[in-house]
Amino acid sequence: MAAFDHIKDMYDVALKPRLLHTLIRDHVPDNKHPFGSPLDLSKVVYTIKTHNLLRESVQDLTDQKLINNWRSAIDSWVNHLMELIASDIPDKCWAGICLLGVTCQECSYECFLESYSGWFQKHLPHIQPMETSQFVKVASCASMPDLISRLGGPANVKRDGAAHAGKLIQKGIQPVL
Repeated sequence: MAAFDHIKDMYDVALKPRLLHTLIRDHVPDNKHPFGSPLDLSKVVYTIKTHNLLRESVQDLTDQKLINNWRSAIDSWVNHLMELIASDIPDKCWAGICLLGVTCQECSYECFLESYSGWFQKHLPHIQPMETSQFVKVASCASMPDLISRLGGPANVKRDGAAHAGKLIQKGIQPVL
């Protein structure tokens, strides 16, 4: 049985915040680290999904230090993505938008409800402007449904979803009119 102890450790909830911080530091581009390739981003997404790194389930935890570590890691992740999305460098902005789509799918519902409005506001400007790279615009259009579809929950959230979808449609139609 000792031969499989490392497998249990791999799923230890206490390791997830550290793994998420390591992904941010070593595998996601920032001002100091250039964007590698889409394959690098694919590995980040695979790791997030495989280990459920964004699905913090603090209601199941009693250790306040672990809860704080996990929330801190999630906050660092989201803040890093917001910096990428705000970048003037198209490949970094694209990476941030793609990872935000994954974040919308993978984060806990509680985290999503706290953050979706701000995420939408960061995302929306990349849909329409002529000066936005086509690369970034396509990524924005492709990942926006992740955010909008997650809003199909409780009635009060559906109203917000409908309002956000209306803003998105207005942004998309404006250039045509």
